[in-house]
Amino acid sequence: MKVFGHIMTLVCLVPAFLAGLYYNALALVACLFRERPQGEALAEARHRFAVVIPAHNEGRIIRETLHACSCLDYPDEMYSVFVIADNCTDDTAEQAEACGVECLRRQNALHRGKGHALAWAFERILPQGFDAVVVLDADSRLEEQALKVFDRYLESGCRVLQADDSVLNRDENALSYILAVGNLIENDLFYAPKSYLGLAVFLRGTGMVLHREILLRIPWKAGSVTEDLEYSLQLVRLGVPVTYLSGVRVLSASASDHRQLQVQRSRWAGGNLRLVRQQALRLIGEGILRRQNLLVDAGWTLLVLSRPLVLGELLLAIFWSVLNAVFNPGKFSAGCLKVAVLVTLMQGLYFFYGIMRLGITAERLTYLLQVPGIVSRLAGHTLLAALGNEERPWARTPRGSE
Repeated sequence: MKVFGHIMTLVCLVPAFLAGLYYNALALVACLFRERPQGEALAEARHRFAVVIPAHNEGRIIRETLHACSCLDYPDEMYSVFVIADNCTDDTAEQAEACGVECLRRQNALHRGKGHALAWAFERILPQGFDAVVVLDADSRLEEQALKVFDRYLESGCRVLQADDSVLNRDENALSYILAVGNLIENDLFYAPKSYLGLAVFLRGTGMVLHREILLRIPWKAGSVTEDLEYSLQLVRLGVPVTYLSGVRVLSASASDHRQLQVQRSRWAGGNLRLVRQQALRLIGEGILRRQNLLVDAGWTLLVLSRPLVLGELLLAIFWSVLNAVFNPGKFSAGCLKVAVLVTLMQGLYFFYGIMRLGITAERLTYLLQVPGIVSRLAGHTLLAALGNEERPWARTPRGSE
């Protein structure tokens, strides 16, 4: 029984320690390196962009997004906006056309969802001679200078870009604020330093920029509910890096009530965990055999990408460490308990730095009191997805009062 307790403690504690070390090492890099200046825009725009917006029953909000696109600081003749009205039963297509943009109407009850819509649309858009496509969600807002920055990075040789996906409604309530903190951590303390170090960066669904030659070489066939992650793994295996642009934001509204959170997180968690089960250890093994650090890092990134899952694993490590210290006292058990405390402090420090980076106000301090309940709900959705055997089908996230 003593040996079993020691083994279970190590099995839970080692991954928790490695995850905490990885998070904090990246956070340290984020603190130490200064953000590279964006530089001057090119004298003349070089790349012609197709801004592609998949939309399913988004007639109520699509006009705001299209208005923001019309205000982009880039020559009008060098970019066009396309709305994919995907299996719509409302007036999304009519609203888009009223704004003067081209609307691609798609009806396919069998293959539903953003991934399938993008694959279908790219086949129709690329023959029109665009140099790159920018993918936005129907509720996203690109910063005005974004296309100029994309243009310069593409001209420098980058072929896949990911803008900083930021939360628009961060102070709407406690839920949106906590999600904004988590999103900032993923942006500033995770992907930004990984991009700086040349490690694996995954696409995030909105704010993606794909050069024409990449889409011709690696056609978009990702159709799962985590299509961005699925395509990212294709890029990693073929050695195509994703450049993360911390200085260019795409703003999107996060979930602000638990009904939205349940639909959204259950879908994401189910898709992510499916890829973790299928790909994480395989990528690490391939990377070791082929001596490619990028593959190893991609596999490890899949394992630590879900912070509720990492938190759950840490709770298991604490449980077994305490249990082992109580029933199997000794130097080994005491050492494990100290490591468990250290890892807990590391995770707390990581979250605290995200809070400080976003900024503190009196209102946000009251929101922080609700962290345990919100994190528990996030962990619960992740656990339910982990217990499921199959990926959940695509489902649209409810908007506002729907």
